[in-house]
Amino acid sequence: MTLNAVGRFIPEEINGRKLRPFQGAFSFTPAGCSVSTPLKISRPGDTKVLKSIDEAIRRSGLSDGMTVSFHHHLRYGDMVLNMVLERIAAAGIKGLRLAQTALFGVHEPLVRHIRNKVVTRIEGSINDVVGYETSKGVLEAPTVLRSHGGRTRAIESGDLHIDVAFIGASEADPLGNCNGVNGPSAIGPMGYSYADAQYADTVVVITDNLVPFPAHPISIPMTQVDYIVKVKNIGDPDRIAMGTLTMTDNPVRLKIARYVVEALDACGYIKDGFSFQAGAGGISIAAVKYLGDRMREKRVVGIFVMGGSPSMLPGCWKREQPGPFLIPSPSIQPQSRA
Repeated sequence: MTLNAVGRFIPEEINGRKLRPFQGAFSFTPAGCSVSTPLKISRPGDTKVLKSIDEAIRRSGLSDGMTVSFHHHLRYGDMVLNMVLERIAAAGIKGLRLAQTALFGVHEPLVRHIRNKVVTRIEGSINDVVGYETSKGVLEAPTVLRSHGGRTRAIESGDLHIDVAFIGASEADPLGNCNGVNGPSAIGPMGYSYADAQYADTVVVITDNLVPFPAHPISIPMTQVDYIVKVKNIGDPDRIAMGTLTMTDNPVRLKIARYVVEALDACGYIKDGFSFQAGAGGISIAAVKYLGDRMREKRVVGIFVMGGSPSMLPGCWKREQPGPFLIPSPSIQPQSRA
């Protein structure tokens, strides 16, 4: 154990990785550079479409002890992770490190794969039943919880090397151009999987909507995709806005959300042309509602918003004219958390 700058003892090593204790902001200058994988070149007439997930697993060279990754844009409606891990288990592959962006209650089948040693390490965000099970110490190695930004940094720096990334897309063409905004399972922007597509050794796109070349718009280009597999369904988008994506009705948490907006206003941030990011969570989503109220009061027009609060934002924003967005007047009532 070693002591960091805030007086806490931390391990010198976790899962074979040497750790650098925190010594204060800007205590050292990062060195080196990030290196992505080579571009995947395609020619007219080529196709990257495979017949099955089983074939994609074989072609990827996935074997014992490697690292696989998934994204969580479909949240509680995701079917991709369970679908792929089931085929990995059927192939007899074991000892994998799972490097997902997040896990939810829908991923309960993963518990069986943990107990059967298909997955022995997890590095990413964990919620619900899988988080409860891993807290019992069922994994062979300590779980590493990563924020979304911290996960991207770890991938770029090489701390988290991904062997095979499985990316669910609501639309893809035969060469691999894909997006999340079209198709019956549309999920929106695919930002969580950008780092996976750029840095994983092998990238497999799983889609239920294969369209003629070129798919448009392009979120992840064909130059970052090795294989495509078409399945019946990648998930249920109606189950995205559940859990932490519902607004709190707790009076204390609502007061915190109001204070957040008061602080933003006092700091001078709520002004024409500003932008903001609002992540998932009952308080965060409530703050979006109160921020909208304040913008209407001040007649402020923002330029853009991003974040993990789709249950609130579509009802809060409308395009009054080409360019900025303006929050409209209809009030939005709090929803009880499930």
